[in-house]
Amino acid sequence: MNNASFITNLFKFSLLDPKEAAKEILEKDFPYEVIWSIFIASICVTTAMQFAVESFMKQDGPSLIDFSRPSVFACTIAGTTLFVCGTITWTGQRFGGQSKFKSIFALLAWLQVVQLVLQALIYTVLALVPILTAFAQIVILFWSMWIFVAFMDTAHGFENMFKTALVALLGISLAGVLLLFIVSLMSFGN
Repeated sequence: MNNASFITNLFKFSLLDPKEAAKEILEKDFPYEVIWSIFIASICVTTAMQFAVESFMKQDGPSLIDFSRPSVFACTIAGTTLFVCGTITWTGQRFGGQSKFKSIFALLAWLQVVQLVLQALIYTVLALVPILTAFAQIVILFWSMWIFVAFMDTAHGFENMFKTALVALLGISLAGVLLLFIVSLMSFGN
C-alpha cells in the first residue's frame, strides 16, 4: 500500500471507524520526526486557512485577526495541544490506561489533520449554503468528539467509551487549570 492510499484509508477509518484508525496509527509506531512534521504542518495550514478566511469574510464585530497574529495563534494551538497530550496521558494512566505520551501525540497530530479537512468542509458550506453552516458546525463538533474519545480509548486500552470520555474531560480540564495557573503566575511580574 502506497502512502496516498494509506492516508486516504486512514482518513476514511478516522471518520467511520476511529478505533480502527487509531489501531493503524499505533501499529505503525511512527518516529517522533514524522509525528512532529504532521503536527506542525497541520497547525500551520490550519492557521493560514483560518486567517485567510477571516480576512476574506470580515464581518461586523471582533474577529480573530483583531486579537491575534498567525504566529501567536499557531504557537498557542501547538502549546495547548502538547499540554493536553501530557495531561491526558497522565490522567489516563491514573485510571489504569496503558498509553504513553508518544501514542497520544501521534493520535492528536493525526486528529489535527482530520480537523483541518473538516474545517475546510465547514468553510465550503459557509461559502455555498450559509444557512447550513451552524448545523454543519454542530455535527462536526460532535463527530470530532466521538473520534477523539475513540482514539483515546484505543490508546489507553480501556474498551469503555464512557470511562475514556471521563478521562478526556479530566485531562483537558487539568490542562486548562494548569495553563490558567501558569498564565496567572506570569502576569504577576507585570
